[in-house]
Amino acid sequence: MRENNHLPLHTCRVIEPAATINRLQILLHLCAASAVLYYHASRLFVTIHHNPFSLTSVSLLFIFLADVVLFFMWVLSQGFRYRPVSRSVFPERLPDDGLLPPVDIFIMTADPNKEPTIKVMNTVLSVMALDYPPEKLHIYLSDDAGADVTLRAAKEAYSFGRSWVPFCRRFAVGVRCPEVFFDDDLENDRQESKKEFVQEKQKIKVMYDTFKEKVMKLKEVKDSTKGFQKTRLDHPSEIEITRDTAEGDSTSREDLSIPSLVYVSREKRKGVPHHFKAGALNVLLRVSSVITNSPYILVLDCDMYSNDPSSTRQAMCFHLDSKLSPYLAFVQFPQEFYNISKNDIYCGELRQLFKTFWVGLDGLRGPVLSGTNFFVKRRALYGAKPGERSNREEFNAGDISRLKDKFGNSNEFCLSLVGKKSYDFDERIATYVKSQKENILILASCEYEDDTQWGEQIGFLYGSVVEDYFTGFHLHCRGWISTYCFPSKPAFRGNVPINFNDTLIQTKRWSTGLFEVALSKHCPLTFGLSKNFSSVLQSMCYAWQAFRPVYSFPLLCYGTLPQLCFLNGISLFPEVTSPWFGAFAFVFFSVCIQHLREVFLSGHNFITWCNEQRFWMIIGLTGQLFAVVNVFLKLIGIGAVNFDLTDKTTNEAQIKRYENGVFDFEGCSLMLLPATTLSLLNMGALIGGAWQMIKFNAINNLFAQLFLSCFILLLSLPLIEGITYRRDTGRVPSRVTIWSLVLSGLIIFMFS
Repeated sequence: MRENNHLPLHTCRVIEPAATINRLQILLHLCAASAVLYYHASRLFVTIHHNPFSLTSVSLLFIFLADVVLFFMWVLSQGFRYRPVSRSVFPERLPDDGLLPPVDIFIMTADPNKEPTIKVMNTVLSVMALDYPPEKLHIYLSDDAGADVTLRAAKEAYSFGRSWVPFCRRFAVGVRCPEVFFDDDLENDRQESKKEFVQEKQKIKVMYDTFKEKVMKLKEVKDSTKGFQKTRLDHPSEIEITRDTAEGDSTSREDLSIPSLVYVSREKRKGVPHHFKAGALNVLLRVSSVITNSPYILVLDCDMYSNDPSSTRQAMCFHLDSKLSPYLAFVQFPQEFYNISKNDIYCGELRQLFKTFWVGLDGLRGPVLSGTNFFVKRRALYGAKPGERSNREEFNAGDISRLKDKFGNSNEFCLSLVGKKSYDFDERIATYVKSQKENILILASCEYEDDTQWGEQIGFLYGSVVEDYFTGFHLHCRGWISTYCFPSKPAFRGNVPINFNDTLIQTKRWSTGLFEVALSKHCPLTFGLSKNFSSVLQSMCYAWQAFRPVYSFPLLCYGTLPQLCFLNGISLFPEVTSPWFGAFAFVFFSVCIQHLREVFLSGHNFITWCNEQRFWMIIGLTGQLFAVVNVFLKLIGIGAVNFDLTDKTTNEAQIKRYENGVFDFEGCSLMLLPATTLSLLNMGALIGGAWQMIKFNAINNLFAQLFLSCFILLLSLPLIEGITYRRDTGRVPSRVTIWSLVLSGLIIFMFS
């Protein structure tokens, strides 16, 4: 044992003076926003009393409703800002390697055509080389497409890993994803002076190039025989186990060992619900329970490679804390990306979530489960309650029939709930796995979950396509907490969509799932508190995420009605000389300054602030708006929620446009239409309204609407450019442009 075991494994401190400034700003903004609502309500009452059906009355009504929505969302968002905290971890204080718990690693892939196989294998190799006892790491690769190319590539990756992993450990390589390592000049410069390192690196590079070539040939063979392949939505379950053994020499197994690799492809049949990623994760939960049954699980997307080999030890600094561990469900790491451009026009970094909001949640009951990069306690996923009780006490071995009603008709799986906390992998291979493979395959079958609580109370939940948010919410409702580990060196890194169409698809998918939760019986504002979810602030934070798509309503209102009134010389806001104007100005600049301050505190600049303002407006009028429509259509039985994969492949033109900070609208559907129409409407209204304002000397009355139109046009510049003078393939599609011109012209004609 190490001598510093009595020292804390982690520390936590409130971030000051940010917390105090946030609370003061909340108080001041609340007063100003209340004044704005009072002004709108009182003027609306008077206007409707005189002429209830005029353009002024209708505009004031919808602007008032828009302000109510904005105020509601602002109140919810303050939960994130009430108590931000910062944590530090001390992996060097962990117990000796022999006392560390085993960890199962789940890597998810769904389509080799959209998720390049070589990238998936780089993720696999990066976690193989984690700085953790290799005999205590077990990697499960979920291939939801059942693709032969993925299985064969996994075997090739494991073969290359037998050389790659020892090389990384021998030279203490900092980044253990092969593709990144060979392109990382800083990493290599650190050891280039060592002759032995240079020689070994050259050998490994040759081996890696050979490995890549083999994988690419596998892909070519797959493409050439495409008609004979299993389909992505119709294939049997398949499980292949690959492990390292010491053969042919006297070297000890410990010197040669690398983590085991288990390939899992669940059964999928047409017409049978498969519940997307949540269904695949639950299959891995069951399969891993009868093979290794490790108490902790790391979940990674296929494109999210390990960037810091010490990440597992960092997570264990929380999970092994004697006071925290009984109540800790998961440790969340941020999502960070290697292909973010300097400008980041699509806000792919998700800065506000991972650098502001999750930091604030960590000061409450912990961050939201975020889809990838989290270490979760297996027991928490099985519906257990937090506390000191063991598995044996929670799941009674003498009542297997009761367990089968909840967990399914598998004796071995039910016994894993009450037996050892984890299994010896070699022992399981030698005995159970070889003789009981058919029983394991049943755990991955379509019908196994029938008449069970999988997806309802057990495992990753099926109530929403955003299974991470929904599952994490229920874990918190059961009394569990989570922590946020945000080290200076990114623990995991992936890639984000670099064209606007994929960004729209991704945003629409997330927004649809979140808004479904908001309108369901699981709404965080009601369900959380009814389940003894004691933190009102955390309920507010979950609710902000769920209701986030409703930003599309005030954006629509503020993007059309003030402009149409401006065009007709109708004032909707106080005169500049009125004291009420000060309340409106304070609310606007309060939100802007708070956002700008958070951008600066997270290490970014004014350009980031501009990009986030622009993205908030455009995405609210596209992906989020159509998500709201999609959910309402589903509620009345017309539409259905789709689960579209974003394409991880890119072409040179897209990459060049993204790096130059130019929006890429290539392939965008009519989902772009509301944003482009409102951009043209604002441009036309600005020209006509400014003429009216000058003609009648009404700048004092109409200044607020003039300012609003100018502000919206500034945010809309990429759309205006894409509609007007751009001629490259990334411009706004012609059909969208034509429809935008027709609709904006028709609206102006009807209301001018």
